[in-house]
Amino acid sequence: MHAEPGPQAPNVPAPRTATVVAAFIALAVLAGPVTTYAFTPLLFAVPWQTPLSLALGSLLAAVILLSVCAARRQALLRTRHWLALLVLLLPQWLASPLAAPSIRSFPWLHQTSWGVAFLLSLAAPLWLAMLSALQLVSVEVPRAVVGAAIAGIAAVCLVIPTAAYAIAPNQAPVLVLQFLLSVLIVFSWTYAAPRLAGTSALAAAGSYLLLSALGNAGLSLLFQRSAWQPIEWRQMAFPLFVQAAVIAGSWWLWFWLLQRITLAAFGMRTLAMWTASVIPGFVFLGFLSWRVDLALAIAVAAIVVSLRAQPREEQPVALGLGAS
Repeated sequence: MHAEPGPQAPNVPAPRTATVVAAFIALAVLAGPVTTYAFTPLLFAVPWQTPLSLALGSLLAAVILLSVCAARRQALLRTRHWLALLVLLLPQWLASPLAAPSIRSFPWLHQTSWGVAFLLSLAAPLWLAMLSALQLVSVEVPRAVVGAAIAGIAAVCLVIPTAAYAIAPNQAPVLVLQFLLSVLIVFSWTYAAPRLAGTSALAAAGSYLLLSALGNAGLSLLFQRSAWQPIEWRQMAFPLFVQAAVIAGSWWLWFWLLQRITLAAFGMRTLAMWTASVIPGFVFLGFLSWRVDLALAIAVAAIVVSLRAQPREEQPVALGLGAS
């Protein structure tokens, strides 16, 4: 589904290229399996202090990216760009109190299973299509991407256990909040993308991570101050640098792609990350589970369809429905 044709958005991506597809794959690998392996050692050095560890990693990543940006003499961001970054970060900060251990501060809230947030993230193209259908955003969402997103969710549900996304009655308030935040995340893309068009991806990513580091440090101080523990700095140095390098690379690719592919395809990143995480297991243990095999095939097909889909392919003239 898509919105009525309107003025062309300033962030309309250039035609697809092999470089863009390669960047999309690289982001899926970095943000998927590489992030999992890179972040695990740091959590042992900073036990149960996720916002604080993310703040440290993000701060170092911001320094790296902004230093490269300065060395290349690229322009820094202006006020309207910083506002766009704050809008991108707002849903992340609002979601922090809903995650453990912060949610324990609110006895009337009950955390949902990990699969709930995961499925809501997979449905990002559907939320974008919903906002478009309600004419709240002017972004066109091809029907092919909507179908691909639904197929991708079905593929994931073939593999993950039902207990991962089961909802108890007392979890309904958190589910509603998570849904609203998922929609807000997608809306923040539509707000930020045109305002960041033409800016340096290095500057945008570095500035975003700087704000993120400050925000995560504040959240850690607000919700986890009593749980802070001594940090083993010698043990932490190398894992922190590895984490910062992965964060820097991931967010540079994130902002680079935001300016070059449709937002509908951009919303398929979560499925791509999951696929990248499953493929190594398939390579070593392939064809041992028909569910995994089928899910992987569907997910790959859904990603390919999404990257190829373009709104112009659904215009009346393209469909042969124009006036003769």
